[in-house]
Amino acid sequence: MKTDRIISTLVELCEIPSPSRCERYVADYILSRISELGLDAVEDNAGNDLNGDTGNIIVRVDGNGSPSLLLTAHMDTVMPVGGLPDRINVNITDGVVHTDRKSILGADDKAGIALALELLHHRVETSDDVCSLEIVFTVQEEIGARGAAYLDKDSISSEQGFVLDGDTPVGTVIVSAPHKLRYDLVISGAAAHAALEPEKGINAIKAMSEVVRELPCGKIDSNTVTNYGIVKGGNATNVIPDRVELIGELRGHDLEKVYHVRKQIDETSHRVLECSGASAEIIWTELYPGYSVSLDELCIQYFASACNKFDMQMDYVTTDGGGDANPLNGSGIICVPFGLGMKAIHTNQENIKLADLYDAFNLLLECVSIKS
Repeated sequence: MKTDRIISTLVELCEIPSPSRCERYVADYILSRISELGLDAVEDNAGNDLNGDTGNIIVRVDGNGSPSLLLTAHMDTVMPVGGLPDRINVNITDGVVHTDRKSILGADDKAGIALALELLHHRVETSDDVCSLEIVFTVQEEIGARGAAYLDKDSISSEQGFVLDGDTPVGTVIVSAPHKLRYDLVISGAAAHAALEPEKGINAIKAMSEVVRELPCGKIDSNTVTNYGIVKGGNATNVIPDRVELIGELRGHDLEKVYHVRKQIDETSHRVLECSGASAEIIWTELYPGYSVSLDELCIQYFASACNKFDMQMDYVTTDGGGDANPLNGSGIICVPFGLGMKAIHTNQENIKLADLYDAFNLLLECVSIKS
């Protein structure tokens, strides 16, 4: 590992804004670096098919001996608070990478990309034995792991791997994550002039408020949580609104419980509106499946062996979040998110310690090294 290079890579990546569906400049940066190493990369059609400007980038590097491993990192970030700037101001203070606090940093997941690129440099520049690698830089992770779900799994030969996208401490992997569903609830009423003929109208916003009052929201139990976060409706104060939409999500580790809560949401909407004259339609989308990886799996054994070599405390984490590991595991590729030590992700306080970045790289390198 060349510390100056991995630092400059991280800073240069974080300076490039890349919210979901707008990953092009980061992709071009990655493709340029890969080309400089004399390696080939393929970009799939996810950009066109998922209404974005960029596809997933796949790089393959032959190794020796051990089974091939998949490594992934995502190119997109959440949208910076305040909109999309031309450039994100990145600073390093006392070994901590952060911004001017006016924007997210984007270490989620530019740190993962920096590790993957440094690993490619290491593979090309040294004679160290590493296994064959398939490295995928995905798109649209932050809006439902859409790039990873789109990926042609038949084109991937690796059966196991690591997702370089853990906001957990270095020395941890996420072995369990929930199923995630989204629902779009549309309530239809009847429009009328609010002053001249209010009696002819059915106010969809009022009807929605009555439904929301009874919808499940928050932690249902220790393994299930639901939330509604977006409301759209109404056009003018002098018109009784005839349509309002509410968008929510439902997550849980127990699929049977998830579907029980889903049924509650469906039944509540129709029951509350039964005598109101308004009607409800709910569209459910399964964003990604949950997963639980056994500690006996090969990727976990590689990880444990690497932690032992560096005398690093290791931990296996369950999360209520989700990401690229969900659709990958759902397709049969066993993988776990790899802790990078990112902190306060998705906020203007986001930061990462360089010491954690170095430790994560050394741990990753040991995980992919040929085992005797």
